[in-house]
Amino acid sequence: MRMKGTRVLSIAAAAITVVGTPVAVVTPSAAAAKVQGTQVMAGCTNWTPHIRRVRVASTKVHSSYSSKSSVKATWKYRQLFRVNKRCVNSAGNLWWHSDCCAGVTGYVWNDHTEISGTGWT
Repeated sequence: MRMKGTRVLSIAAAAITVVGTPVAVVTPSAAAAKVQGTQVMAGCTNWTPHIRRVRVASTKVHSSYSSKSSVKATWKYRQLFRVNKRCVNSAGNLWWHSDCCAGVTGYVWNDHTEISGTGWT
């Protein structure tokens, strides 16, 4: 400690205070796939049903979760649809399976969709 006038300075008072920084929780993006070694684990899993919408001018609805599969329909911008499965193909691309409510069931590429917070309106 050192005296300076009527004040006492101590090393403790000048110590650096460590401030806890919130830990950033890293979650995989929607397009992330399970990886085993260098192989992507392709397949579909049941998913919490929710509403998504088309965010591009139009997108194709496929018979499987591959762009090479046959096209069942084309949905336009802002088309709402419900999903029930999350699918990842062997290339690691995420696809959603629509199970109802848009007149056709099939698979839509994730990058052409977004989650809808507005419901069916």
